[in-house]
Amino acid sequence: MTDINRLHDIPVKKFQRLLDYLQHVGIDSNEIALKAGLNARKLLSAPEQGTLAGYKYSALYEYAAEAMQEMDIAVPWGAGIGSDVFRFMCYSIINCQNLEEALHRAAQYQKMLYPITGYKILVSTTENITELRYVFDSNFTNKQFIPESWDRNEHSDAVAKASGLRVWFSFIGWLTARELRLTGLTISAPPISDAYTTSMGNLLGITPEFNSEHTALYFNSAALLARTVHTPTSLESFLQHAVYSLITQDSRPASTSAAICSLLANSGAGSLPSFEVMAEDLHMSPSSLRRRLHSEDTSYQELKDQYRCDIAMRQLRNPMLKIHEIGEQLGFLESSSFIRSFRNWAGLTPKQFRDQLDESE
Repeated sequence: MTDINRLHDIPVKKFQRLLDYLQHVGIDSNEIALKAGLNARKLLSAPEQGTLAGYKYSALYEYAAEAMQEMDIAVPWGAGIGSDVFRFMCYSIINCQNLEEALHRAAQYQKMLYPITGYKILVSTTENITELRYVFDSNFTNKQFIPESWDRNEHSDAVAKASGLRVWFSFIGWLTARELRLTGLTISAPPISDAYTTSMGNLLGITPEFNSEHTALYFNSAALLARTVHTPTSLESFLQHAVYSLITQDSRPASTSAAICSLLANSGAGSLPSFEVMAEDLHMSPSSLRRRLHSEDTSYQELKDQYRCDIAMRQLRNPMLKIHEIGEQLGFLESSSFIRSFRNWAGLTPKQFRDQLDESE
């Protein structure tokens, strides 16, 4: 059984790096952390080798992206994820039927905004290999985003390009509920560090080649025929927690699992679709879906439990909601059943979980 309470943990060091960056660009990190339900002072003094839940980092980054967008609409990091530019690009492609159509429409959208943002994708196919090239021009970047005091100032071009490719790789996995198997990964900038190169290689399944002519993902063109499995409704759920949704893609190969988690949001919290209905929504036979989930070392029941646990954890942050009310929202007729299930999911009772939140404030 997957330990839901430990799914998609993020190193504390990553939280600290983001808070430090915000301070360098002139954004109040204490205020951003507070909006995300975190205590900046405690985070900055915590041991950097520790970990925290990915959904907490997602909340922190998304509020940070909102603040950065107020500085300039062209947020250079991670292909603009968390900004209105990224959001409206998603709206423009969500009704596309397959990956090829979605990528070409995204390329058209970004071409129009390139004079404002300084980044776009270009998609081309030669023989059986497709290149998704990420074009990034640092001359468009607001210099406030790359302060001289920032420890990655000299590597800002590489950070922008590498993070953009990483977002596109994960976003494609989310769109199609399939892991994108790369045949090449190039970045037209010097390497940041050996640790960064190794980390990126582990996440994308192939070692990046820095100092290349182009910044690009390369993959077999057959992947372009993959159907997109999401709808405008599941897109809204994705956009509410976009960073966390893409963090879940880092657990390779978890694309199908992540798609299911997103589609579950269409059903609300109480009544969740049957396995057969979910397979139909994913355009798979039940046996194919079962094999796919088995290869990802999970099951539909585990994913449903994870989904309900995530909702419960978010709802428990609201002190106005009583525990039995949260249980009812999740479809539990008896409060005791909800408490027992939550303990199985998270290793704590709902009250113990809420008490821990109070202590972290």
